[in-house]
Amino acid sequence: MSESPIEDFIQTMGLMWSADGGPRIAGQIMGYLLLEGEPRTLAQMCDALQISKGSASTNARLLEAKGLARRVHPVGSRQDAFLAVPHPGPSMLKTVALRLRRQADEISRISAQFPEDEGAAQQRVVDFAEFYRKSADFMDEWTARIESDRGDDPKEN
Repeated sequence: MSESPIEDFIQTMGLMWSADGGPRIAGQIMGYLLLEGEPRTLAQMCDALQISKGSASTNARLLEAKGLARRVHPVGSRQDAFLAVPHPGPSMLKTVALRLRRQADEISRISAQFPEDEGAAQQRVVDFAEFYRKSADFMDEWTARIESDRGDDPKEN
């Protein structure tokens, strides 16, 4: 265990991201940004997390691409800063839904090319693609429910 619950949270976020196949540092940055609640520059991330500027930049941009952090330009500063989105959960679910839908489309594209004599195998692959599609739909419904429960405008996340 770390010295404080703050450090424990940051380290746990890193371990969770790593367990899900993502970069540990991205999880740590996400934890740090969530805790801070205000824009943080790459230099501030480096100091707080004891990471290199390149690693901070790469992983902050990854969080931005996943819709979990926003790049902001503080007045009077020439440096970009990053801010965790107010409610990252729906953004995470939307990212998962998009990935599942793309995978379903790719599986469907491949299944359409199966030879006629592979009908049974083709149907199993089509069914598998449908599982991915329905999973994406479920994520969309779950996201809408979470946003509705909080009274969010879905366009904000």
